Amino acid sequence: MKTPIVVTGTPARTRLSALGKLTVAAVIGLPLLLSTDFFQHGVNVANLVFTGIGLLLAAIVTGIMVATRWRWSPLLGAVVYVLVLAGSIYILPYALSHPNESYLFDFNVVGLALTAVGIGAGIGATVQNYRTGNGERQYSAPRWLGGALSGLAGIVAGMLIVSLIVAANPQASAASANPNGEPVVYLASDHFAQNVVLVPKGSKLLIVDDGSIEHVLQNGMWDTNGTPHSAAEPGAPAIHNVDITGGSREIGPFPIAGVYHIYCTLHQGMNLTIVVQ
Repeated sequence: MKTPIVVTGTPARTRLSALGKLTVAAVIGLPLLLSTDFFQHGVNVANLVFTGIGLLLAAIVTGIMVATRWRWSPLLGAVVYVLVLAGSIYILPYALSHPNESYLFDFNVVGLALTAVGIGAGIGATVQNYRTGNGERQYSAPRWLGGALSGLAGIVAGMLIVSLIVAANPQASAASANPNGEPVVYLASDHFAQNVVLVPKGSKLLIVDDGSIEHVLQNGMWDTNGTPHSAAEPGAPAIHNVDITGGSREIGPFPIAGVYHIYCTLHQGMNLTIVVQ
């Protein structure tokens, strides 16, 4: 006599727990966050590559978590965000200390929130999978989850509001003069703090970088299509591959009245117009 085959349905372990779903949401949030750079800087090779990598990682992690029974699969989401944190650690101190640079600040605040969720939920879901096996307790949300997410959302919202307030009230030091009477221009992460500066004839210009992001300055400018044009106007001081990574450099003097242009070769669209009078 044959033993009847009983179909009990998909094993419970293929279902995603609340923490597992949160891990998936965090991983999907990565390419969405990266894609915001299209609106800030336009479409270029760098943001296409990074967004593509984010989409690929999200597809791989989500596919493995949804399609397999591997209890350790949520850990992949945590690994993704450990790599993200390692890759962005160099920019975080500058970004978080400059709320006046709204996009950079907001991007990194949201990125840190996603990192906290991705790492925490990924590790938590993995531990939960092994601790509860296939029991129904595996799929319920921990009691603390709602409060933790609400608290994190409140912190993020507060920091974004601070950024908006600071950006709406720019500091006068962004364009000022040093004690020697020289005009000063500060470097932001990927732009000059001001794009036009007035320089008295015969004076020098002080360029200040109070962060740790490299800039390479040269005579010329980026055009509207994102193409650099290296050219020095008649009477302009020679500025060729002036590397600034923290600290300051003097440019000039500017002995002839006129309009001059310099740009950063590393950051598309980063132009400064110098008006000498």
